Amino acid sequence: MEDSKYTIISRDGDTFNLTKKERLYYSLANLPNTILSGIFGLTYINFFWDDLGLLQIFFSLGLIIYAIINSLNDFYFGRLSDKTNFERWGSRRLIYIKWGGILWVIVFFMMWFPWTYTNQILIFIHFVLSICAFDMLLTLVWLVWLALLPELTENLEERNKLALFNQIFLVIGAFPVLLAFLIYDLGLIYFQIFAGVCAVICGVCYFLVGTNLRERPELYVDQEVLPLGKALKEVVKSKSFITMTLFRCFNHLNLSLTLGFVFAYFYIFEVDILTLSFLYYIITTFIALVGFAIYKKLSQKYDMKKLVIRGRVIQISLNIIAFLILLLPGLDFLIWVFLVIGTVLNGYILFDYPIMMLVTDNDEVNHGKRREGMILGTNAFFIKIAESLGPIIGTSTLLLFGFVRNAPYQTEMAITGIKFLFFIVQSIMSLIGLISFKFFPLYGKNLEEMRLNLIKIHEKKVEAFKQ
Repeated sequence: MEDSKYTIISRDGDTFNLTKKERLYYSLANLPNTILSGIFGLTYINFFWDDLGLLQIFFSLGLIIYAIINSLNDFYFGRLSDKTNFERWGSRRLIYIKWGGILWVIVFFMMWFPWTYTNQILIFIHFVLSICAFDMLLTLVWLVWLALLPELTENLEERNKLALFNQIFLVIGAFPVLLAFLIYDLGLIYFQIFAGVCAVICGVCYFLVGTNLRERPELYVDQEVLPLGKALKEVVKSKSFITMTLFRCFNHLNLSLTLGFVFAYFYIFEVDILTLSFLYYIITTFIALVGFAIYKKLSQKYDMKKLVIRGRVIQISLNIIAFLILLLPGLDFLIWVFLVIGTVLNGYILFDYPIMMLVTDNDEVNHGKRREGMILGTNAFFIKIAESLGPIIGTSTLLLFGFVRNAPYQTEMAITGIKFLFFIVQSIMSLIGLISFKFFPLYGKNLEEMRLNLIKIHEKKVEAFKQ
């Protein structure tokens, strides 16, 4: 065990902190994550549904196919990294970030070249293949990146710190997403060139992350690989997994209703596209960072679960009030005030990944295995269903209120429908997710006991690995 790739990373129990280099390279992956997923989420509905004119029935059918295919392969990709032989490949996770990331950027670049502008069947095939291939690779790379976090450190404070670091790189990555919104409006050829530049930058980032981080094989080297059915049964029976998965599903559904429908929300913001892009960038990055910093500070005093619940309740109440006020004529400018306040309140999303990591820790305490990939892949199975339902709910809501695609103006009824989608539909989804999260068991004394048991298990694994 003298090979450097097997060197045990030293730490002092639960006080273990990462080095600056480790924080930098781990969080760096969130830069290409943000660029690729952000540009995709911002433009793919606009590209296929609005510009190429894909019929609603084909659009909905494509998303259903996408949900089935990509939800099922989440099990496989999640389990794939868990089962990867680190002695043969030199890593269990990083190999997929290093090389899977490069394949992901190639698929991203190729999807923006239309096969046809008139044939609905070809547009449909292009749509289905593009979103399925894109999301399969997103799952492979992003899921493995998330699986690294609980391996790097057991310390909750350190995990929250990394989550905040990730958001800083999100701010940087959000700038190209902002530019994408502007460049897309200039013309497809300019957007294709821009997508190519972004693809190169993202590929380099993934290569650096996959090359410079190190794993901890001592945590899983001797663990038994269970049959898929038995492993799934153990995972889905966990109360912490069920409640957190439902909560994250509705969070991601709302994300698809936010990012994917900026082209519709443009009609209620009442500013030109340049101003809209600038304000949207400031709010979703720097204003969001304020919210993250506030919740990060509060987490040193209050339980994460309590902060999430209180923040979500206030946020839902604000959305309902905002919708009622914005129904009155002449008050649409207040939408920016509500958007800023709501973004700060939404800062509890900082705890999304750290809390999900508690689910993987709890699984190890209960079953003795590190299988983050399996857990996150199973979690992603349900999230993909929610992400597919989001665009269907969003487009159906817009059409119900008389939204006219690719039109310079909308009727008053359509404007009301856009506000309804922005505030009320998302509040309904938030409320359902909140109800499930109320039953999340890992807080207070339960959380403290679980963490103490986790440290003991890791100490035993390290000692066994040294032998």
